[in-house]
Amino acid sequence: MRRLWLALRRLRAWRRSSDPVYKAFVERPLPQRGTRFEDAELVCLDIETTGLDPESADMLSIGWVLIRGGKVDLATAESLIVRPLGDVGHTASVHGLTDTIVGQGVAPTEAMYRVIAALTGRVLVVHYAGLDKNLLDRLCRAQFGDKLLVPVIDTLALEHRRTSRHHHLDDTRSLRLPDLRAHYNLPRYGGHDCLMDAVATAELLLAMVASRAPDCQTLGDLY
Repeated sequence: MRRLWLALRRLRAWRRSSDPVYKAFVERPLPQRGTRFEDAELVCLDIETTGLDPESADMLSIGWVLIRGGKVDLATAESLIVRPLGDVGHTASVHGLTDTIVGQGVAPTEAMYRVIAALTGRVLVVHYAGLDKNLLDRLCRAQFGDKLLVPVIDTLALEHRRTSRHHHLDDTRSLRLPDLRAHYNLPRYGGHDCLMDAVATAELLLAMVASRAPDCQTLGDLY
């Protein structure tokens, strides 16, 4: 049902949009739920922001890398500094992005064009869609008139579902990206760098898929 809803929304967006980049984005067929994981292309993405509320935060930087053939393709890694509408504020102490740095960045509209191009025909992967995906939805609506209409794999939600299914849910357990990586025996990376966190998310997804084989072979197993 969710797949049908997404297809209908994309068709409606294609009919309404006059932007050639967005029309190409919603026109391109998406991978089917039955597509084998290693046959799909996935865009693992992370954003640094001025806050944790996706309805008000500004995007300061965005990075992404593709998973192709079941592997992280570092040759596809990209990142952008984004010029916010307001000041960076106190969050500069977290991610190190000062007003001077972001003042040299691209406009949010240019960043969204780049994101849309990267996601055309692909699946989005994030760690906690409640922030990154919802923020992109807001920016996409403002620029193109509709939300970011892509299938999403959320590694945080995926782990939560796994533990719930096996009755191992522990409300005290942290599902933060570095803590989940440690659970899957992945090395610790420095946080609050959008590209590093995008790569970290990609590696985490691969580890999660490998740990579930052979029960996790298709995209439908991950939504």
